[in-house]
Amino acid sequence: FIDFDIVDSMSPLEAELDSVAESAVRSARDMNAKVIICITVDGDAARSVARHRPNMPVLAFCTDVQAARRLQLHRSVIPLMLPVQFDTSTDKKIQMGLLRAEAIRSAKEFGYVRSGDRIVTMDCVVGKEHDLHEFSCNMKMMTI
Repeated sequence: FIDFDIVDSMSPLEAELDSVAESAVRSARDMNAKVIICITVDGDAARSVARHRPNMPVLAFCTDVQAARRLQLHRSVIPLMLPVQFDTSTDKKIQMGLLRAEAIRSAKEFGYVRSGDRIVTMDCVVGKEHDLHEFSCNMKMMTI
């Protein structure tokens, strides 16, 4: 069920994020993924995933304490703080691959996943000066 009134009122970033979130939930169901891992600064990615009612936990790795607190109210979302050494609002050279690897390592350490489990990761990043895109929403499927 898609509410087209909501989709029509979304900004381009929100529409792209919602589309990738829906794909992440559908893919996670199809491949029996153990968890969906979202890397989010403000919680938008995790909220978009929760909107599609996943039947597996959504580990929302946040860099902001306030966003993590707000995410506690959403279905299936487990907010976790991502230990970072930089301010994401000013540091534009975020290497998402490193954050993704740290999130997966933390998920294994906390016991949410183990070797052989399938997972889906999702994140949204702002394009850099040399990129031809303003933002990019990414989804990856992998086996640990």
